Amino acid sequence: MTSFASGSTMPWPLSSSIREGARWVLTIAAAFGAVAAFPGCERPVPAASIHEHLAALERPNLVLVVVDTLRADWMTPYGYSESTSPELARWAARGVVFEQVLSQSSWTKISMASLMTSMWPRSHGIREPNDGLADTALTLAEVLRQAGYRTYGVQTNGWLDQSFGFQQGFDRYVFPGGKGAPLPKPTIWPHADRVYEEAVRMIDAHSGEEPFFLYLHFMDVHEYAAPPEFKDFGTTAKGDYLAAIRWIDDAVRRVREKLEDGGQLARTVMVFASDHGETFGENGRHGHARNVLTAVLSVPLLMRFPIAVEPLRVSAQVRNLDIGPTLLELAGVEPPPSFEGRSLLPLLGVETERANRESYAGLGFPLYRDASVQISLSDGSWTYARNVEPDPNRDEFLFDRTVDPGENVNVIELEPAQAAVMRGILDAHMEGKPASDIRQTDVRIDPSIARRLRAMGYLQ
Repeated sequence: MTSFASGSTMPWPLSSSIREGARWVLTIAAAFGAVAAFPGCERPVPAASIHEHLAALERPNLVLVVVDTLRADWMTPYGYSESTSPELARWAARGVVFEQVLSQSSWTKISMASLMTSMWPRSHGIREPNDGLADTALTLAEVLRQAGYRTYGVQTNGWLDQSFGFQQGFDRYVFPGGKGAPLPKPTIWPHADRVYEEAVRMIDAHSGEEPFFLYLHFMDVHEYAAPPEFKDFGTTAKGDYLAAIRWIDDAVRRVREKLEDGGQLARTVMVFASDHGETFGENGRHGHARNVLTAVLSVPLLMRFPIAVEPLRVSAQVRNLDIGPTLLELAGVEPPPSFEGRSLLPLLGVETERANRESYAGLGFPLYRDASVQISLSDGSWTYARNVEPDPNRDEFLFDRTVDPGENVNVIELEPAQAAVMRGILDAHMEGKPASDIRQTDVRIDPSIARRLRAMGYLQ
C-alpha cells in the first residue's frame, strides 16, 4: 500500500467505505465553499487534495489518446511554441504534465505491447515483424472489461492490426475504412478526421449505463501529414511534422468537445501519450526504430481530470509501462500480477514519491539497414545502452544526462565504475525470462496491411 502525504495517509485503491466517506466530506465542504468538490467547478483543486477528489469520481470513463511518433519537446506543454498544441496547453493549465516519460521501444509493436500489457519487452518477448500478442496475453482492455467497462478502440497503425492480437479485450476495435479528405501529400493510413468520426460513433452508441474505456491511436504525425490550414511552420520536414502536431491537437480538442457536448466529460479522465518519439539528427539518426536512446524514447504524457486541478508538473522519470496501472487505479481495479508498471497516482500531490523510475527499452529486429538491435536502461540521470548483435563501430554506450541531455558524448570508457553499475542493473533485468504465453509467432499479416507497411519501408 502507498501512503499519501495530504495531511493523513490513505491507501489506494480506496475501499468502498472510504470512497463513501470521501464523497461525504467533499459534499459538506462544498456547502461551505471550502473546496471545489464537483466536476465543472472553476476553482482549481489544490495538489494536496487531488486524491480525495479522484476517489469521489468512482469508476470514471477513461480516454487514452496515443499519437504515434510524437516527441515531447516540440509540444507547447513542454516549452515549445504555443502554436503547436494549444489544446494540450489547456490540459496542462488545469491538469498534470509528466516531464520525463520514456517509452519501452522506438518501434510501435514492441512499445504498444508494453503499454497495453504493462510488461517490459523482455517479458512479453515480442521482437519481430511476425510476432503478436497471444490469446493468453492479458491486456488493459481485458482487465477493464472484466471490471464492467465497455471498451472501444479506434486505431490506424498496421502493426496494431487485429491479426497481431491487439484487439483483445475490446468490445469494438476499428481500423477505419478510407483515408478521409485528400491532403496536400499522399498518405498511407486513415487520418485524424476518420479517427474522430469513428470515435463519435462509439461515443454516441454508448448506452451510458456503464463506464467506458476509449482508446484512440493517430498516425498523422508519423506521416508528417496535415491539411493546408495547419501548415504554418514552413515547408521543411520539421515544418510538416509540426503541422501534423497542430492538426492532431485540434482533433483532440474535437474529441474533448464531443464528450462535453454529450455530458460525458464531467465524468471522464483523459490521458494523452505516444508510443515513441522521432529523431531529427540526434545520435546521428533520423526517424525511429533505429535505436533505443532517449531522443527517440522521450514522449509526452498528460492527464486531464473532470475537475480542474492546480497545474502540476511531475519531474520524476516515469514510463509508458505505468499508464495501464494508473488507469486501473482510477477505475478502482487492482492491477493483475502480470502488470510490471506502477500507478502514477502516488506522484500527484505534495511531498509524495519523487524518485526517478528505472526504464528499460528494447529493439529486437533491424527494420532498417541503419538500425541497431539494442537494449537500454535509463535511471533518470544516466543512460546505458548496448547492441545485442555486434556493431563494428561501437557496442556499448553510456551518457551522463545531467550534463549531456542530448546524449552526444559516449563516456563508456571515461566512467568505467558507472558503466559497471548500469551494466549490472541491465544484466539483472535481462535475466528475467519471457512469459511463455504472451508472444505469438509466425502471425500471418493481412495482405492489405502488409502492402501499406511495405510502402512505409517495412517488410522489405
